[in-house]
Amino acid sequence: MSSKKRKRETGSDPAKPTIIPGEKPATDLSKKRKREVDVELVKVYNDLADEQENVRLAAAHTLLSKIYKPGITSDEQTKTILSRLFRGLCSSRKSARLGFSIALTELLSQLASTRDTLQNISVSAIIDIFESQSAPEKGTSGQDERDHYFGRVFGAEAILKSDLLFQKGDESHFNHLLELLCSLAHKKPWLRQEFGWVLYDCIAHEHNKLPEKLAVDTLEKLIANKLIRTPEGVAIWIAVTRRFPAAKLPISAWKSGDPLARKDVNALADILKDARAQQGPQNSELSAQGSARWSANLHFAWDVVLAEVFRNAPGKGEKGINGKRPTVQGKKLTFDVFWKTVVDDSLFAESSSAERRAWGFGLWKKVFETAPREFLLYTFTPQATRRLADALKGSERLLTKSAERVTQSIQIRLADPASWPEAGTVAASYMQALLQSVSYGDFDHITKSKTLQNLIDVLSPSVLCHAKFALGQVVTELSRQEDSKATLSLQKTMVAIQWKMVSARLRRWEQAQCTSAGDLEEDDWSLVTGIFESWLREVCVAPTANKSTKTLEIRPILQPQARQFAKERLDLGFEQALKLGSLGFQVLDRVLSHIHHLETLGTVMAASFADDVREIVQTGWRKLSATARQSRETSEIEQTTSISRTGQAQMPSLSFSEAMRLLYCLLLFQIYSGETEAVQLLQEVLEYHGQWDARKSNDQLPNDKGEPADAIVEILLSFASKPSKLLRRITIQSFEAFASNLTSDGLEALCRPLETKENLLGQQQMFQAEDVDGIGSEASDADSNMDGLDSDVEIESGPASDGSDGNTDNVSGSGEESGGEEEDEELAKFDAALASALGTRSLNQDDLAAPSDTSDASSDEDMTDDQMMELDMKLAEVFRARNEQHSKNKKKDARDAKENIVNFKNRVLDLIESYFRHQQQNPLTIDLLLPLLKLARRTHTKQLADRSCNIIQQFCSRCKGPNAPELQSGSQTQHAVDVLKSLHEEAGLESSNAHSNVASLSSILIVKALVKADQANIRTVVDVYASTRMNQLTMKKCRILPGFFTDWNNWCQTAREKLAS
Repeated sequence: MSSKKRKRETGSDPAKPTIIPGEKPATDLSKKRKREVDVELVKVYNDLADEQENVRLAAAHTLLSKIYKPGITSDEQTKTILSRLFRGLCSSRKSARLGFSIALTELLSQLASTRDTLQNISVSAIIDIFESQSAPEKGTSGQDERDHYFGRVFGAEAILKSDLLFQKGDESHFNHLLELLCSLAHKKPWLRQEFGWVLYDCIAHEHNKLPEKLAVDTLEKLIANKLIRTPEGVAIWIAVTRRFPAAKLPISAWKSGDPLARKDVNALADILKDARAQQGPQNSELSAQGSARWSANLHFAWDVVLAEVFRNAPGKGEKGINGKRPTVQGKKLTFDVFWKTVVDDSLFAESSSAERRAWGFGLWKKVFETAPREFLLYTFTPQATRRLADALKGSERLLTKSAERVTQSIQIRLADPASWPEAGTVAASYMQALLQSVSYGDFDHITKSKTLQNLIDVLSPSVLCHAKFALGQVVTELSRQEDSKATLSLQKTMVAIQWKMVSARLRRWEQAQCTSAGDLEEDDWSLVTGIFESWLREVCVAPTANKSTKTLEIRPILQPQARQFAKERLDLGFEQALKLGSLGFQVLDRVLSHIHHLETLGTVMAASFADDVREIVQTGWRKLSATARQSRETSEIEQTTSISRTGQAQMPSLSFSEAMRLLYCLLLFQIYSGETEAVQLLQEVLEYHGQWDARKSNDQLPNDKGEPADAIVEILLSFASKPSKLLRRITIQSFEAFASNLTSDGLEALCRPLETKENLLGQQQMFQAEDVDGIGSEASDADSNMDGLDSDVEIESGPASDGSDGNTDNVSGSGEESGGEEEDEELAKFDAALASALGTRSLNQDDLAAPSDTSDASSDEDMTDDQMMELDMKLAEVFRARNEQHSKNKKKDARDAKENIVNFKNRVLDLIESYFRHQQQNPLTIDLLLPLLKLARRTHTKQLADRSCNIIQQFCSRCKGPNAPELQSGSQTQHAVDVLKSLHEEAGLESSNAHSNVASLSSILIVKALVKADQANIRTVVDVYASTRMNQLTMKKCRILPGFFTDWNNWCQTAREKLAS
């Protein structure tokens, strides 16, 4: 109250100016302006801590342009702003350190430029403000203390960046700040990296005004505080030598006067991995000094050292750090020595911790991101790649993630699209090192990663070609070793890598929709065909082939098991290539023609032929060349038509010439790879091809010859019976080409396997009935001559594969041989058990040849009743065990037989489904409905039943409106009526609901076809349905479900509009 009275009294003082009503006093205006400035400052300081960079920059601009104005802002106000900025650096709120650091640096830079105009703000005063504001108070929490120490580091960085301390003639302030930082580094080792970065950045920043003397003083201060032999000290030393190469540096820091001297590389390794100083008498001034805390991120000193080592490439530069020629002891460290000692023997050492290995992986990643290309090869050391493999397959999450980043960086560098001639060498060395780290096993499988697969997917064809050649040389060299097991593992691994290369390029071709070899790069084409040809040589060339040839070394080097593995990959490669259409045919032509080329060079093949067989094979080669020319012409015409019709290239169905070309390629490949039964199939194909040519010229077939396409079905079924993706694809594609020429006889032969029982008896009937029937049937002379063709083909094998079946794929032969081996093994076990029960041993050849002098004497000895009982029990146990084993074998044989039959029937369903898809309006499609319905009802395999029903359902759904089969003659109409009646009989048998539904759909489909051919056929259809209804009402065995007639009634309602006149 007294203060208010005094204000009123003061206001009424006459000495004071009179206050006009409505006008505010001057003092009130001043206070309001002051309050407005305070509000603006609060907003600026708050925005300096904002997480958005643009907000922080705007706040700093406002502070330095509107609030602080040089020459207008008073010294006290400037000190207040400085105190507030220094204090803001000690805040952990949001991004306060970043924003306040920017504003403080700019403010100090302005003060440095106008320092002479300020009377009361000296450098020492600024240092005092910095020191007082960044010092933690006593009794503060640990977090608050850490915030203040971080603020001290950021404040020191701002002062150094402002050039405030780099004034001539006054070095005490810089030394004082340096002493504060060194003291902080000793007191808080976890801040040592930040401390070192501040000094390094100050020295390495060439745009500031740092004098040479202060840089040298920095090194001396580090030496005095025992901080020079630390990662930070090494980085700062390198920065001084690079900025001031002529500076006179202290000589007591390093033994050779240089931290990167080759002789002191071991000391550098200890320093960079941040090792603790050794305790006891071994401690010295030249050991690693102290240790900071571990961090997952690499120390910045590694970047500095790497950049300097990259400059020390052999042949680069002739002068040392101080402008002097390097002595023998002080010779500069090169990258190969650096990696071997500092990284390989230190970070990747056997005893190194997981944290140190993580640093090693981080450094490896950085090298591949920044190093010149000529240094990359030095990183693929055995120890480093072993650590990489261990980390990828290990359970340590930190190491696994670090190793994955390394592989990704290597992959990115090697996939660089820029011209890089050495990329192939680096890629080959990398692959070889990875394989060597797992003893040439499957690296991706062992490490449970896709390292090699991902690398191969991104590499260019030229790089892959170089890598393939280099790895091939490794296989050739290591295959001469005596360790057959290791050699086999190496060979199979190399084949697997080649397969990854082939599959990657074929996928790329498919994605790019390439249609011919002209669309590809030369390296791309030669890579795929070269790998295929190398596998083909291993499969088809005899192991005893002459080494002295006019061409390159073509003698097989793979062991039998690896050779069989290569053949399997060759089959898969051909199957994948055939997905490409015309381009796939070109691949097959190029690869298989390599066999013919080798024969012309006199190369000994694994399969040797008699004269008559050789004539058949040569005829096959001639036919293949002719069909190749025809298919190329047809393919060009069809591709042009397809592109003009749809706007983009589509893969059409195969033409007749392309289908024959596929068959010739397959059969010749099988013959040369040792499948002797392919000779007979080739002769049949040649015969049928001749019949086609005769019909083409005469427009008719001889009366005693059937449709060649029907006979081709039998050959295709023989392919379908084998579990091979290649045979499956060729079978389907060839069948689609011949489908339009098939007759009812051919479709009957196609459906015949569907009636086979799914057991051992059915397997014998399917795969052996033809041989049994052929014995008692009358065969023509041509057929009898073909029986001896197999004996005219001999498979040649080397000494290493005498007992192996690796060069052949004869299913029946290998099955009989393996079955015989199993029987011999069982007999041997039975003999041993029987001998044990009798108290004797099994007889051998010596026993049979030796005279039985003691047999007569021993036979006279009698056994007691107890001994006889005991012997009977033992014999009964032996025979019981054999019966149990025999029972197990029978069950296994039954399971295998069922599996074989089911697989074969699935392949037949593939062909039927293809026929439905491509011959939708063919009247013969009706003949396939009944066999499918019978299969769905009779089979005990649910998968076959479901698939049969699905095939019928999909076909019926496509045959809507005008898409129903077209019956073009009276005989076809009558046949359709007969099929309809048989189908109704099938529907009346006891079966599942699914069977009844598709039977109804099939019946309606035939009805549509009959009505489409002639509407008068509706009377016949009604009679058939009426007869079926009568059977349902009067015959117990007719079990047609109600839905059958419901579908018929629904169709009648729909068709009435068209039929009613």
